[in-house]
Amino acid sequence: MKQEITISSSAGTEFSRFTRLCLFALVAAFAFPTAQATTIGNQMPDPNEYQGLSRKVLQYSAVFDEVIGKIKKPGFTDADWAPLEALVDTENFERTGVFLKPEAEIIGWDQYKKYIIQYGGGTAWEGTLRRITEVPGLVILELEERNTRDDVTDVSNTVTIYEFNDAAKLIRLHVYVMPLPD
Repeated sequence: MKQEITISSSAGTEFSRFTRLCLFALVAAFAFPTAQATTIGNQMPDPNEYQGLSRKVLQYSAVFDEVIGKIKKPGFTDADWAPLEALVDTENFERTGVFLKPEAEIIGWDQYKKYIIQYGGGTAWEGTLRRITEVPGLVILELEERNTRDDVTDVSNTVTIYEFNDAAKLIRLHVYVMPLPD
């Protein structure tokens, strides 16, 4: 059965290419059933089992987890960022969404690194991969995340949109978080 999806606004305005891609990817993510969830925490799926930008997102996730592990040990240096920075256009990077504050914010790479150090130093993370969806230039990663700090575990459903430039470097993270009830 062929399905057609039309994206338009009631005001007749044109959507940007990015907005159209995000809307298309979100519709696609919810329109098709997902495979059985996979616990990823410290057992990330092998990025080599994926292709394209989906592989890059899983590589980013694996390297991010390695950086967090190093942050928790003595001797962490700026050089420890190199594997993660190899995947990111650090000059043009923006992260949008909640992180350490309750309201959404937009931060660049240097501020993001400071947040990661603050978060990673005292938080244990694990997640369940729900779905990964790729369209040109974007990957949408849907997770159930569990963050434990001071013996309190917060559980949230998250959707993160990874946006890449033409060189396949990460330029934007759009993070959407829905806390789940206790």
